[in-house]
Amino acid sequence: MKKFVDESWLVLVMGVLFAVLLAGAQGLLSGKIHENQQRALNDAIRAVAPDAERVERITIDGYDLGVFECRDADGRLSGWALEAAGAGFIDRIRLVVGVDATAEKITGVKVIEDLETPGLGNKIRRDEWAGQYKGLDATKAVRVEKRPPKSGENEIQAITGATWSSRYVTDIVNDVLARLRPELLKRRAAP
Repeated sequence: MKKFVDESWLVLVMGVLFAVLLAGAQGLLSGKIHENQQRALNDAIRAVAPDAERVERITIDGYDLGVFECRDADGRLSGWALEAAGAGFIDRIRLVVGVDATAEKITGVKVIEDLETPGLGNKIRRDEWAGQYKGLDATKAVRVEKRPPKSGENEIQAITGATWSSRYVTDIVNDVLARLRPELLKRRAAP
């Protein structure tokens, strides 16, 4: 017991030292981290709203994440990019959902942050999988199926072995569309 007490100071000193080092690294790198997060968001917006020449962040009451109005080269509304986040299998998933100017069709989904299982659940980042959302009806909930989706159905195929990650992404997409689509339609109708 005496040896344990005599040597415990080393553990405490090392713990404090590493805490200070981590806090210092976070402080020094926070600007770069924010810059990289902003770059990932901008890239995702371009991916889900490829026709957008001008992107402007707009405010919707009660919604804390980004809502971006996208306009084409002539200044006409081409759609919206909606930042969304929700629970994943391991941790929070952050993504951007694109919808067309009528808010009736999904133009794309791009995952920008996740901690899903490497090599399995994190396949949600792959364009081949996320591309299934493109062209789906934004007025109805998207469903996840284990089999290939039927033509004309609002379905996507789950990632084999990562059905839960697929469902979590789809839940986030459905939630953000249900929450924001009425607001987008109001903005579209306003002069």
